[in-house]
Amino acid sequence: MFEILFLVVSVLLIYLLIVKPQQYWSKRNVKTGRTVPFFGDNFRIILGKESSSEMFQRIYNKVQNVRYIGIYQFLTPVLFLKSPELMKQICVKDFDHFLNHKGYLPDGVDELWSKNLVGLKGQSWKNMRSVLSPTFTSSKMKSMFTLMCHNAELFSQHFMKKTGNVTEVEFKDAFTRYTNDVIASTAFGLQVDSLEDKNNEFYLMGKEVSELSSLRRKLVVFAYQLFPTISTFFRIPMFGKKIKDFFINLVKETIKIREEQNIKRPDMLGLLIQARKGQPSGEHTSDVKEVSFAVVEEHLAMTEAARSLSDMDIASQVFVFFLGGFETVSTAMCFMAYELAVNPNIQKKLIEEIDQNKPQKEPPTYELLCNMTYMDMVVTETLRKWPVTIATERVVTKPYVIEPKLPGEKPVHLEKDTLILIPTFAIHRDPQYYEHPEKFDPERFSPENRKNINPYAYMPFGVGPRNCIGSRFALLEVKAVFFYLLSNFEIIPVEKTVIPLKTSRTSLTLTSENGFTMGLKKRELSKLSCS
Repeated sequence: MFEILFLVVSVLLIYLLIVKPQQYWSKRNVKTGRTVPFFGDNFRIILGKESSSEMFQRIYNKVQNVRYIGIYQFLTPVLFLKSPELMKQICVKDFDHFLNHKGYLPDGVDELWSKNLVGLKGQSWKNMRSVLSPTFTSSKMKSMFTLMCHNAELFSQHFMKKTGNVTEVEFKDAFTRYTNDVIASTAFGLQVDSLEDKNNEFYLMGKEVSELSSLRRKLVVFAYQLFPTISTFFRIPMFGKKIKDFFINLVKETIKIREEQNIKRPDMLGLLIQARKGQPSGEHTSDVKEVSFAVVEEHLAMTEAARSLSDMDIASQVFVFFLGGFETVSTAMCFMAYELAVNPNIQKKLIEEIDQNKPQKEPPTYELLCNMTYMDMVVTETLRKWPVTIATERVVTKPYVIEPKLPGEKPVHLEKDTLILIPTFAIHRDPQYYEHPEKFDPERFSPENRKNINPYAYMPFGVGPRNCIGSRFALLEVKAVFFYLLSNFEIIPVEKTVIPLKTSRTSLTLTSENGFTMGLKKRELSKLSCS
């Protein structure tokens, strides 16, 4: 009798905890592909059989002629969008129903993460976005450009000092050092040269922060997905005390010095200090015209209001700026270097544009770099083929109905807290929007061709009001370093260069399985100076 009761209870628990949750979409007449019980669509990632980008592309292709698919991240139902028009409807037109990101961690578990712009929700996000937006306008970028330019020159000249005609470089390491120094300069006013001083504290902390593929970080993410109640109860943080103390203390010390010495800088920290004092943030506009296709603009007209920013609030914003700039921007640079190395004709054309625009004695101007057409085409195509943020998500903040449009569709009633996923990588590789999507072809984004691009099928910086606030900063940072680098070098494959590139199946982010080792071959040209 006991054995029968145990069997009945076991079967009932399996049904309630594993089988029933994965009937969520079928009961709502949403098509799904085959999934593995409990693991959902994540099973091949758990086994190390595919990367996250490969998983999203597989899901994207497994059900045809639909605007959306029902998937499961373990036991959590997720609506996976395929239609750019539906993405526009959800992320722009009806944005008030999809205001928030889900985030890796629940609110209150890790203040350094939950209080930053990415993790904030509702009105708190709106308030913080209005404070930070002035930091990333073209006028503010122009004031930061000299600092970027200086770091880009130091980066190039470091390798010019090397003996021999060709220097083998692991670009992921090199570019993280460059992005680290740019952030130190533009956010904190610190002068750091991480290529020369390889073990400076600022760089070592950035490297520790960006180790999102570490076993511990993976376990934390999976723990909150699988056992959210238990994980929240124990308040398992994403980042340790060492990282938290470093950023909070750095922010406090920098604020103290600036206030005591009345130092005002047009950077993120400076504007947050101004906001806390209730001071105006300055002009939001600029007369600089840009050709950049990838840059995103503000969708919401934010209003100024009194702010009560704590040191933790400020530290959280600087922290996410640091994390995004250190890891994602450097990875984008690596993919661009790889594509230039394996596409020498494209690199030659870019070098020709740089040589034609390079001033003889003066440093390049912000306007010059922003209006280099082919440079922008190459950067834009890099972000099309290799969007470092392979997907973005939204949370339903109030009930919403997706009305039917295609034959066979029925209304889909989305409950509050339902997760919506937008598969950037898969959309960028869809031949419906990009002919021969595996080919690296900057001509897709030439002035005459870019009008043919569906703007909601190109979103390396996200879509709608919750797009990446730092897109202009990131693009300028990439263009500056390649302007200086290609003024002095050609990027070439070496023996360690793996062609074709294979994406990592162990990292949570998009990166190469074998690193980014290539060569820098010196060019016979006069030195470019930014001094």
